Amino acid sequence: MPATRHNLLKARFALTRRLLNQIIDRITPDMLEWAPEEGMRTISGQLAEILCVELPLVPRLKEGKMLDEAEVDAIVGDLSSLENLRCKLVDVRQTTLDYLETLSDGELSEEVSIGAPWFGSMWMQTLPRAEIFLNIAEHESYHVGQLISYMWLRGDNPYSWTGASPYSSDDPYKW
Repeated sequence: MPATRHNLLKARFALTRRLLNQIIDRITPDMLEWAPEEGMRTISGQLAEILCVELPLVPRLKEGKMLDEAEVDAIVGDLSSLENLRCKLVDVRQTTLDYLETLSDGELSEEVSIGAPWFGSMWMQTLPRAEIFLNIAEHESYHVGQLISYMWLRGDNPYSWTGASPYSSDDPYKW
């Protein structure tokens, strides 16, 4: 498969999601409110953080609509339900991938306003549309690393997980 911008973005999304799903498969509902220390994000809080950053992506890029925190929270729903969080992660990612498929390489290169500059925009006012997609994957990867640390702290060694290698699939696009 050629290394087009679309394929690179899809591969990045697939890799980070495969790693996240390996962690989610280790989580039980009773673990959702656990955090390593008081004041740190809980496991459900980490999953919600992943959702709450990706979820506004498509409305912002497609329609220029900025979802407010209450709208995002309403869409994410019940943070105490592992099944809800798992389903929302799948739904939101599918919306992102569906939108990505509608874009040409030219549209992915197009500079778009990101609203207020922030860390994820490298403090810039505009970015190529592809960079915004990439930022979503990088953000998820960051929180995957945190969740891996959480599992280690709970005594669950990620190196011992069956199929823990992201390279175990014969088809790298089926992660």
